[in-house]
Amino acid sequence: MGMTTLDNRAAMTGQPLATVTICTRNRAASLARTLASIVEAARAVSEDWELLVVDNGSTDDTSEVVDGFAGCLPIHRILHSVPGLSNARNAGVAAARGRFIIWTDDDLTVDRAWLAAYLAAFRTWPDCAIFGGRAIPRYAEPVPAWFLACEDDLASLLAIRDAPDWDEITPERVPYGLNYAVRTDVQRAHPYDPELGVAPGRRLGGEETGMIRAALRSGVRGRWVWGATVHHLIPPERQTAAYIFRYYRAHGFRFPDLPVEDARPLRLSQAAGIAGRLGRKATMAALRRLRGEPAWVRSFISFARTVGTIDRLRGGRV
Repeated sequence: MGMTTLDNRAAMTGQPLATVTICTRNRAASLARTLASIVEAARAVSEDWELLVVDNGSTDDTSEVVDGFAGCLPIHRILHSVPGLSNARNAGVAAARGRFIIWTDDDLTVDRAWLAAYLAAFRTWPDCAIFGGRAIPRYAEPVPAWFLACEDDLASLLAIRDAPDWDEITPERVPYGLNYAVRTDVQRAHPYDPELGVAPGRRLGGEETGMIRAALRSGVRGRWVWGATVHHLIPPERQTAAYIFRYYRAHGFRFPDLPVEDARPLRLSQAAGIAGRLGRKATMAALRRLRGEPAWVRSFISFARTVGTIDRLRGGRV
């Protein structure tokens, strides 16, 4: 099926139950693994569905990878050259024909029951508009022992969602961007914020959780679908202190430790207090790491978040 434009997609008849959407940029090899796993998941369903790959300006072999799956998946590539994950997501929403949009990523594999579980959930809970699935990390070897020991502390970085006792999606318990679904009419009423989402030169996330929380505030309901499992591939470069720092610095920028609106310009006493806090957190993280205490990661995360908060207070970017 290959490259598709919005014009010729509008001419297609019939509405699929679901549109699976993947936004990608220069991850051809990883995307191929994801698509191969979706081929296996598709064998378990009989409903009509489609797969959109939103190519956000790739310069690698992404188009060839998509073309290679045209014979075994109902796949279309939408080229959207304006950079930024939120922009790509919004392009996918505009192109989707399904009654529901299932979002997943290009750095994971889906379980064989993943697609069937979502399609069954749409029929089982017709009063729900948001659905979230299980997300489990799969680490590239060798994995640093300290990294595995701190998996719980790193749950948001790893995008872990694995709590089968959760039934309802709430503002405090929302899915992450690698594995969730939204009824299309609700999704179109709540577009993604272009100021959020990973983009060239920007590590700021949260576009999907912000959208989901906005939809929940509007009165729609959500349901967890624990049979819809993805395995999130964690490469070696994400198993490092440097990556932890970058991620949680961006998190601290997005969700600052201080009320940003009232804190600028900083008074001298405020600046001194923040600097002292930062120094204490850095010292605690360093000492705990020297002593071999796993808790050093928790202190390091707190330090990185404070750096992000300072960036926000200074009017910077991450």
